[in-house]
Amino acid sequence: MDTIDKIELTYLSLEDHANIVALMEDEYRHLDDSSWTYQEFSTLLKKFPKGQVGIKINGSLAGFALSIVVDYSKLDDSHTYKEITGNYTFDTHDDDGDTLYGIDIFIRKKYRGLRLGRRLYEFRQELCEELNLKGIMFGGRLPNYKKYADRLTPREYIAKVKAKEIHDPVLNFQLSNDFYVKRVLRNYLEGDVDSCEYASLMAWDNIYYSKPSKKPMPQKTVIRLGLIQWQVRPFKNIEEVLEQAEYFVDAVSNYRSDFALFPEFFNAPLMATFNHLGEAQAIRELAKFTPIFEKEFSRLAITYNINIITGSMPELIDNNLYNVGFVAKRDGTVEKYEKIHVTSDEQKVWGLKGSNKLKTFNTDCGKIGVLICYDSEFPELSRILAQDGMKILFVPFLTDTQNCYSRVKICAQARAVENECYVAIAGCVGNLPQVENMDIQYAQSAVFTPCDFAFPPDGIKAQSTPNTEMILVVDVDLELLNELHNVGSVTNLKDRRTDIYEIRLK
Repeated sequence: MDTIDKIELTYLSLEDHANIVALMEDEYRHLDDSSWTYQEFSTLLKKFPKGQVGIKINGSLAGFALSIVVDYSKLDDSHTYKEITGNYTFDTHDDDGDTLYGIDIFIRKKYRGLRLGRRLYEFRQELCEELNLKGIMFGGRLPNYKKYADRLTPREYIAKVKAKEIHDPVLNFQLSNDFYVKRVLRNYLEGDVDSCEYASLMAWDNIYYSKPSKKPMPQKTVIRLGLIQWQVRPFKNIEEVLEQAEYFVDAVSNYRSDFALFPEFFNAPLMATFNHLGEAQAIRELAKFTPIFEKEFSRLAITYNINIITGSMPELIDNNLYNVGFVAKRDGTVEKYEKIHVTSDEQKVWGLKGSNKLKTFNTDCGKIGVLICYDSEFPELSRILAQDGMKILFVPFLTDTQNCYSRVKICAQARAVENECYVAIAGCVGNLPQVENMDIQYAQSAVFTPCDFAFPPDGIKAQSTPNTEMILVVDVDLELLNELHNVGSVTNLKDRRTDIYEIRLK
């Protein structure tokens, strides 16, 4: 270390060939073909100069990494080194391929231990992301396998290396750099006695890869959410409610929001007209307006080019009362979500029944899920949605007191952490003395995130002023979730012990 003045990563040139040969012949002199010929190296540089890099210490070559791009769908998973390199002609290189294939990586012995290999791997990963390739693959030698070949299969050997029961300097290093073993390759590198000519096919997935799209507008990754904290107040008729709803849709649409989220039972003031009938009958009268709300919200979604989560409202089906809402998409389609768990008060006062339907919704902004209020307090539901690919969970809620709200808030934050997703909640505020069982409302709408370095430390992206009618406009980045799923400080979804438990719909 005392003699090192400068370490630099550089692209290789033809002038580096002699140094490469000197480094490799010292390490691989037992192999018949221990280094690259001048013709092979010059061909590689000509075909893919961007993939050939070296590390120089004080101006001298200390290591290098060589790679090509291949269309992996044209290859066999049981390929050999000669096959992947086109018998060293590199005719397998394809500028339009989807996988970066590492064909060589080397660090001079005297500099091993300085993490120079990590720098080369990180370069490859950055190159893979820059070129928008699916990932990286290469055949990794198993230099210690010869010692165990008489009693362990290659698969058993790799398993013991992973379990730290056997030390393999190459495989250990590759695993520590986020690569995983895809399969075992037989007869991979001719003459590799130490590995008994076996190799582990190592892979690294580019989490930022996006499949080239032929659509004029590819799916967005930064999504804008418009949360509507709705104040309950007397309305003379449904037209006044819809006028207020359109005002809010217009407002969040003006900020180019992708979603508008309304609260649970935001249309409850319309029950005031039916108070003389009693609570159970009044809410059934309110249910008669639901088809109108569904139709009008669909119109608003199209008119204002926004996806609308309509909060919730009562629906009467075969004389059974349910709590439902709609995902009104800007392409004109409408899908329904339903409340599964009803509170004891909802059942006793209104006669609400819980649904048995749960699903995710495909939108132009990715997969979303919706859980109405109390449902957010049951972690099994959101886990099922997460297993189906949900990235944003919407929770329309209605809570009367702060302790009731705190249950929704705390559970929503937990859902964001455990399912590695965004959770948006929106509720009603204000007082409604003219409607039985709807006297007071408490809410603080918010967007919650997982807790990791790419997100707010407290997991709160944004929150509204408590008990004040307002909108909250928040951007969320789906790419950050993708990164979290794979390389987060903790990876809750990947680390689930599905070998001992599972959560599924019956």
